[in-house]
Amino acid sequence: MKTIFLVDGDNNIGTGLTGVDMLSEQDTVLIFYQKEKGLALSKLRKLCAGTAADVQYIESVRGGKNSIDFQIITELGVLVGKREADYAYVISQDKGYAASIDALQARYAGAFQEVALRPSIESCLHLPFILRAADRQELCNALVREYGSVQGCTLYNHLKRIFQAPEPERAVKVARPRRGGRRKKPAAQDAEE
Repeated sequence: MKTIFLVDGDNNIGTGLTGVDMLSEQDTVLIFYQKEKGLALSKLRKLCAGTAADVQYIESVRGGKNSIDFQIITELGVLVGKREADYAYVISQDKGYAASIDALQARYAGAFQEVALRPSIESCLHLPFILRAADRQELCNALVREYGSVQGCTLYNHLKRIFQAPEPERAVKVARPRRGGRRKKPAAQDAEE
């Protein structure tokens, strides 16, 4: 499944790129930016240095208010129209994208799994809180925050039992020589006969 993140470089880019390091080589990040406004390209590259995703930097064709917004929506429409992404996320805290995304969802729902507006890449990922846990206590706390005290503790205890249980011994199959039956002639002997 292909996931594409269309990042608004004019709108809280540091927050928007949170989670970029959790992406894989199957993901694509398109960062739209204005040369004269916002972060320099070198700083954007630094923010994305730790990711395995395909990151592309798209400079705004024109300057001015909302120019990047229109470029992002145009790109999103093309991606949906060509069915090039199963999941496409506009990464911005600008609520102005909502109407365009709602229109895509209403008219072209069969062309993708999900198209949505999100504040950061991390908010698009499933269970990122688990990936951040460095030890058992952090994992337990994260599960409790995400699922509440009862369900979080139940999940943690279940996982703990699974990982602490000894691995079941698996029978090792030993190859036995075949008994009876016809013996095969060596290839050289077959050729002579």
